[in-house]
Amino acid sequence: MDLRALHAFRMIAETGSITAAAARLGTVQSALSARIGQFEASIGETLFERLPRGIRLTAAGIRLLPYAERMERLTAEAMRAVRGRQPDLSGPFRLGAIEVVAASVLPATLSSFLGSHPEVDLHLRTGVSRELAASLDAGELDAAIIAEDVGRHGLASLSLDHMPLALFQPADRAPETLEQAFAFGKGCVCRDRLEALVHRRRWNMRIVELGSVDAIFGCVAAGLGVAVLPRMLGAGRVLESKPTGHLDLFLINRPEADAKARALAASYTPIEHSA
Repeated sequence: MDLRALHAFRMIAETGSITAAAARLGTVQSALSARIGQFEASIGETLFERLPRGIRLTAAGIRLLPYAERMERLTAEAMRAVRGRQPDLSGPFRLGAIEVVAASVLPATLSSFLGSHPEVDLHLRTGVSRELAASLDAGELDAAIIAEDVGRHGLASLSLDHMPLALFQPADRAPETLEQAFAFGKGCVCRDRLEALVHRRRWNMRIVELGSVDAIFGCVAAGLGVAVLPRMLGAGRVLESKPTGHLDLFLINRPEADAKARALAASYTPIEHSA
């Protein structure tokens, strides 16, 4: 199978436009269209549906895409092995992380990662899971630690951890007597779990958005409401907590950041979940 044609196919799939892909590849639209046409003819399948504005993958194209991505990664690894080079663990690495990770496991993980790979220039951004996944799609991040497996084409995904969640409430108040529940913004998985719990228990509460773990715990400790967060974050706080499910953490990354993402995963330092 023509590796250059596969690369062109992946670029078109990623950009959603032959014109944009041609610009990225340093060629002209007509030449790229011809190459893809020849590739489609060679495999006997139409890979793209031409639309009035842009293109989209056909069923055959959707099936081919993950294999194309995998073949590109394997080809790059093979070339490094033949040339005796280690994966590139230097230069910029744009990492996203959800707030509950930044407040718990991330400091120790980054200390290990950067200690082993000092040439990496880390740029860290926090946010909610869906916002960070969208930034990965847009090419604004190289990798992100989020609380849901987005399963998008073009993004590698690795399961990192399984964190127990808890409902935190003031020690002297029952949840049904409170009027507020505290959470991060929309797109946060902990918020989704909190809203589902409030609905299921039929508590008459409004959701109040806050921007940090400490702010959420501060409001709960002051007797203002409840929150759902990883249980480990409540260690040492004078609050009542009740188990309420788990939070699955995933490291997702763009193909070009595979080496750095794998090194970060190897440095991942979990905190005891028994807290």
